[in-house]
Amino acid sequence: MLTNIQASLIVSKLMEDIPYNINIMNDLGIIIASGDSNRIGTSHREAERAIKEKKIIEVYQDTHLEKKGTNEPIIYEDTIIGVVGITGDPNEVRPFTKIVKTVALLLIEELNIYKQKEENRVAKNEFLKQVRLSDGMYTELLKKEASEKYELELGQPYYGVFAERKEILRAIASKKELFEWSEGSIIFMETVDSLETATNEFIIISSSEKNIDQILQDIKQTNALLSFLNTKKEGINKTESCYLANLFSFSLPPNQKLLKKIKEVAPEYAETLISFARNNKSINDTSLELHIHRNTLNYRIQKIEELTGKNPRIWYELWELFYHFAYHSMNEDVNERTSFI
Repeated sequence: MLTNIQASLIVSKLMEDIPYNINIMNDLGIIIASGDSNRIGTSHREAERAIKEKKIIEVYQDTHLEKKGTNEPIIYEDTIIGVVGITGDPNEVRPFTKIVKTVALLLIEELNIYKQKEENRVAKNEFLKQVRLSDGMYTELLKKEASEKYELELGQPYYGVFAERKEILRAIASKKELFEWSEGSIIFMETVDSLETATNEFIIISSSEKNIDQILQDIKQTNALLSFLNTKKEGINKTESCYLANLFSFSLPPNQKLLKKIKEVAPEYAETLISFARNNKSINDTSLELHIHRNTLNYRIQKIEELTGKNPRIWYELWELFYHFAYHSMNEDVNERTSFI
């Protein structure tokens, strides 16, 4: 179907370069776009003939009913979806009619390809949603869809391979179906032995699991941990090597009083706390990483204790702080993304 918006776009752009009036009619012969706006919405006699006779109609003399020009059907997948008409001597305007028709077909084809891709994207997202809701207990209908559409055998073990850039996954396994997940993309593979030396790009590889939802959650939590720790994202990262990623399921309810305090101090002290934890509470290593003086670091640690009531130098209080800082960070990220929707 040729829409009014598409037709208007074609006419407005091409009339900048074509010195003749362009009309585009729909499949009923009604003018839906024209260089002469007064004609929009009216019937075009020769367009109706072109549709009925399924051929080019050319008029060589002006009459009170019609103007000279060329009118050519736009045929897409063996169906007439409209007509291109250009006013003027047919011998002069005929080549321009061909150009307008070709542009119209290219635009329709491009939009149809985009529409198909969008439908496929939505279908994949819905498929993953149903897979997650199944929690490893897959219906025969879902198994059939997975096998026929995505070449996945639900119930068999897979590794999830995640990357923020889909081009990386296409380079790794071009024939595997690619799904959107957690601000990146993921493919499912039976084996990942070849990936150890295949790429230095940042990827996350899950453990081998039969439960697809578990794969997705492990990858999402691992990515969240690496982001929170400001870890340089490169090379292969295995979920089984990131045990602390389980913190990012946040199954333990946060202490609301502590969380409220952390919301106030996070902008100023989150980086310091993360670096302090990453460097095993070493004052020297942390101050070097943050490029600050030891006294400045000690001051910041003291301020964190004063403002939160938790001492980062005591390991269990440090991890309590770490958990609440992470909880705050993840929820702030969600709120920021939601505010742009």
